[in-house]
Amino acid sequence: MSEELDLSVPDRGKKNDGRPRMAPFLLALLLILGVLNLVFSLNHGTQRQTGGAGSGLGPEARKELALKLEKQGLRVQAIGAWREYLDAAGAGSEESARIWYRMGKLHQEAQHPEEALECYYRSESFAKLDELAPEINRRTQECLEAAGKFSALKHELAERVDIGEGAADESEEVVAEIGAQKITQADLDRMIEEQVERQLGRFGSFLPPEERKKQEEAMLKQLSTPSQRLQLLEQLVSREALYRRARESGLTDDPDIRAELKDLEKQALAQKAVEAELADKIKITPGDLETYYEAHKKEYVRPARARISHILVKDQKTAREVLDSLGEKQTFEDLAESLSEDEKTKDRGGEIEGWVQKGSYIPGIGYSDDATAAIFSTEAGEVAEKPVKTDKGFHVIKVREREPERQKSLDEVRGEVFRALRRRKEQEVQEALLAELKDRYDIVIHRSRFAPEGETEEENDEESGE
Repeated sequence: MSEELDLSVPDRGKKNDGRPRMAPFLLALLLILGVLNLVFSLNHGTQRQTGGAGSGLGPEARKELALKLEKQGLRVQAIGAWREYLDAAGAGSEESARIWYRMGKLHQEAQHPEEALECYYRSESFAKLDELAPEINRRTQECLEAAGKFSALKHELAERVDIGEGAADESEEVVAEIGAQKITQADLDRMIEEQVERQLGRFGSFLPPEERKKQEEAMLKQLSTPSQRLQLLEQLVSREALYRRARESGLTDDPDIRAELKDLEKQALAQKAVEAELADKIKITPGDLETYYEAHKKEYVRPARARISHILVKDQKTAREVLDSLGEKQTFEDLAESLSEDEKTKDRGGEIEGWVQKGSYIPGIGYSDDATAAIFSTEAGEVAEKPVKTDKGFHVIKVREREPERQKSLDEVRGEVFRALRRRKEQEVQEALLAELKDRYDIVIHRSRFAPEGETEEENDEESGE
């Protein structure tokens, strides 16, 4: 018997047989998610092996890149490559210490002392390696000096050099107290250093960098004695006490004082704005100094000069007698001691200290064209033929030594050349800055309000952009 096939369509309104009809779709979705997760995991693992998404460089390739950049003298780029290598390689503490030291050297060679210090300190934080310790000690000192951190250098050396625990702890010794505030030796050192830097900031711009550094060292050395440190500490404490008294007394609420403080703030900020502009715009190179010197050589000529002695007497007759006595083989020095009326020089044979230059003031004689003519027409070791008359009396002059006019070398006048060039550049920068600001802030100065009668307003009004 044959069975008939049931070709009827199931009734949608009837319940199903209990099997979930969504199961095939859920299984497919889970399968797709699993495949995507596998692909992501494989891709992430590949990126980790190549050193990061999009870079395409593994740790060894990064290391080779850093070395190549170093070899080409691209220090800043090499530092960046070494940092990327450290991020990608998972280096151990000793390797990290060596690489941070290497980056410190690169920063130091690039004249970045503060960044170099950070690298050396990081190197030591990873591992203190005996092979690097002497170099890090030396280079740390160099960087602190280059950064002008002389007080920090003092305490750094105390910690690094084996001179006993007491010296290393000396910086934390309390030297003064203001209520709860405690001032230590290190605090005082910092205050002194800040004061020196502020003083140098007022005139130090006229010094070449090497001279400014020497000046800073000299000033700090001058303030390093116990008596000087104590005096400065007392000044600082007194100023702080008076400041607190002024605050407590409500002086800052006084309208006149507030106006004065506002003026001082404007003055200080204006000065700092100029200093910032000068620091950004003025860079003086050795080549600039040489060019300026060659263009202004005539300004750096040392005039002819001489060392002289004199015998001062009251009248011309006595002066002639002195000259005649010299002819009788009496020494100039003996006659000066016995006859000269210049009490300052007679006891040393009439010798006038220092060099006398053409056209300059002559100690004991004064400004005298006749004296200058006599001095520079007389040979060294000889006495001028005629006495010279001044308001002091008559002078018999002996030329002990003479030197002709001479061109000073750049090395002799480097500081003078630097100051002159710096002044000129500062003037140019300030004029350009003020012209720009007048235009930006629409400044107009009505000079006609102050002009003498008869001049037109158009001739005297200064407007922005003119």
